[in-house]
Amino acid sequence: MRTRIAALVFFVLGCQQASAQQGIPYLERVLTISFNNERLDAALKKVSQQGGFTFSYSPSILEADRIVNHSFVNKTVREILDQLFSGSVEYRVRGKYIILTKAVARSKDTEVYSGYIIDEATGQRLRDVTVYDPVTLSSAVTDQFGFFQIKIDKPPDDLRLAINKQNYSDTLVVPSRSGRLLNIPMKVDKERFVTFADSVQSKMKRFWTKTMLFTKQKSTFANVQDTLYRKSQISFVPFIGTNHALSANVINDYSFNILGGFSMGVRKFEIGGLFNIVTGDVQGAQLAGTFNAVGGSVRGGQFAGIFNANRGSVTGAQLAGISNFNWGEVHHFSAAGTVNFARSGSDAVQLAGIANMTVGDQLKPHIAGVFNLSTGNAATQVAGTYNMAARNVTGWQGAGILNFAGKNVRGVQSAGILNFAGKEVRGAQIAGVLNYATKVRGVQVGLVNVADSVGGVPIGLFSVVLKGYHKIEISADEIFYTNLAFRTGVRQFYNILTAGIKTQSLEGDTATHWTFGYGIGTAPRLSKKLFLNFDITANQIVQGSSLENLNILNKAYLGLDYQFARKMSLTFGATLNAYVTDRTKEGYWNLFSDYKPNVFYNEDLGNTANVKMWVGGKIGLRFL
Repeated sequence: MRTRIAALVFFVLGCQQASAQQGIPYLERVLTISFNNERLDAALKKVSQQGGFTFSYSPSILEADRIVNHSFVNKTVREILDQLFSGSVEYRVRGKYIILTKAVARSKDTEVYSGYIIDEATGQRLRDVTVYDPVTLSSAVTDQFGFFQIKIDKPPDDLRLAINKQNYSDTLVVPSRSGRLLNIPMKVDKERFVTFADSVQSKMKRFWTKTMLFTKQKSTFANVQDTLYRKSQISFVPFIGTNHALSANVINDYSFNILGGFSMGVRKFEIGGLFNIVTGDVQGAQLAGTFNAVGGSVRGGQFAGIFNANRGSVTGAQLAGISNFNWGEVHHFSAAGTVNFARSGSDAVQLAGIANMTVGDQLKPHIAGVFNLSTGNAATQVAGTYNMAARNVTGWQGAGILNFAGKNVRGVQSAGILNFAGKEVRGAQIAGVLNYATKVRGVQVGLVNVADSVGGVPIGLFSVVLKGYHKIEISADEIFYTNLAFRTGVRQFYNILTAGIKTQSLEGDTATHWTFGYGIGTAPRLSKKLFLNFDITANQIVQGSSLENLNILNKAYLGLDYQFARKMSLTFGATLNAYVTDRTKEGYWNLFSDYKPNVFYNEDLGNTANVKMWVGGKIGLRFL
């Protein structure tokens, strides 16, 4: 009675399971079924009826009248067949049939192991578990039903299969050569904690698995934490080569990739027809037709037809047809057809067709066709258009248009248009238009020079030094009785802007002559309150409003400047005058109507110009 009740229960459960498993592969359909003193052929018929498929086999391969007594609860068809035949029968699915054939004698050269990986606590079959041989690197990943099958060439007698899955303890098993299914339990690793380094590694793994890897390799890369070492490897494309699906866990001495390769590291040499991808470090030389991508550091030479990209530091030589992108520091030498980028500073000589960009300090020369940029300190920067350093510059900063240093410059800034230093320049600034620095301890040479203070000399058409030499002068000489001049720069070298006016009677009419001009000068100190002055000026003299003709009065002034009060001084001295006029213009001959100096030189130059020279004098007051 009890046997009939149990059989009925098994039948009802089996019917429910069968109806719920439409679409599941026949061998993975889970059955609850019982055999009590039944013939083997009858047992197979019950299995096929409950599983919704048909067995196909030759009666000669099995003992149809063998009596079986088994009960199976939530077992797959594959597990049931393995239990019934103990590995003596092989089975495969074709259409709605499961075809049973006699197991082929196992070869000593090759062995196939298969089975299920299950959660030890729940009994749940685990998908995406990596099973591999650490010696041959043959590997497999469990499917959605937790099933795996792995082929091992020439398995050793002490073969160990490694079983790995994220969040589970790593497992090693010694498989038997019986041909039976393996049922391997795994434990959840409850003690595992995530360190900062682990979290970074996990993020990197997620990046690679989401962007670069295929489904099987994603699971293997995420599951296997072991590092494997090989003397050499050859691959056609990633994961199709001698390291198989475990390529991402292998560090090779030599790596040869026909199209491209993927590995954990390289210790001596790697070449790829198109690309090389390494998640760890590279030592030695790495060559690729298009690109090299390295997740760690590079020590040696890295050469690519298009670009090199590295997450760690680079020490050695780096060449790329288009760009080098480095998240870590760069040392020694880097050259690219367009751009070099260093995320964590550089002390390498860098050459680029367009730009060198460094986040942090660049401590050796950077040369670019268009621009150089450093967010920290910079050594020599040479660019076709502009250079920018957020902090200090040491050496030479040369650009066709603009140089910018956020803080100090120790060396030379030279630019076609503008040099800018946020703080101090110790050396020289040379620009076609404008130089600016807060402090200058050296020389500024430019059309316009601006500084807060200068400990050297600014040389240019106009220099403004806020804490320098500034004088407003009111003076008179033998020609113009009212002159106004402004001196700006430093005492060693200053610029002079001048203007003057003279009113006189000419043949009964009143005529106004006025003058404007530019000059340079120096005022060395003789004593605490006495200074020597030497100025050279050139002034255009205009009668009325006409500016059409040549009428220039040139003066060389040698005199003294006596400071008799704070910000007030008296100046007086002698002048050597050279007056150049256009002889064809009437009226200018009467410039000396009030006072005629002793002209010691009076000669015509060509058909239009006349030069007169005499010695005169000047006296004036200066303020500021």
